[in-house]
Amino acid sequence: MGGEFEVKVKITGDYKQRFDQAGLMLRINHENYIKAGIEFVDGKYNLSAVVTHKTSDWSVITLDKAIPYVWIKAVRRLDAVEIFYSFDDKEYTLMRNAWLQDNIPVQVGFMAACPDGKGFNVTFEHFKVKHLPDQRRLEWLKKNAE
Repeated sequence: MGGEFEVKVKITGDYKQRFDQAGLMLRINHENYIKAGIEFVDGKYNLSAVVTHKTSDWSVITLDKAIPYVWIKAVRRLDAVEIFYSFDDKEYTLMRNAWLQDNIPVQVGFMAACPDGKGFNVTFEHFKVKHLPDQRRLEWLKKNAE
C-alpha cells in the first residue's frame, strides 16, 4: 500500500504464555517495520509497539487488568505513523508516534506470535483500511490554485 492511510482492527485474544501478542503490522521489509497491539508479559497485559529500523525498540503501556478486546489504529501521514488504542472504537488514545520512510510501498496486516508457548487463540475483526488525501498533493494544489 502506498501513500497515506488509516488502518484499524479489533483484537480479541486468549493470552496465556509470556510474550503472547497480537496486533497490526506495517512493514516495508524485514528490517523496517512497526508492529503494535497487545502483549502478555510476566502476567500483565501491555499495549505494545515495536519500531524497527535494522534494530528494534519496544514501548509498552501496562494495563491494570485483563481486557476483553482492544482496537488498534495506525495513521500514516508523510513519514510519520501515529498509533492509537481504544477500548470502544469511539475514543482513541495516542500510544506512539514513529518515523517510517515515505514514498515507498508498505505491507499492512495483522500479526500474532507465541514465542514461548504452543500458540493461542486470537480473533481479528472489523479490519479496515482507508486511504487519506495525500498531504503533499493537497499542499501543491493549494499553492498552485488560481
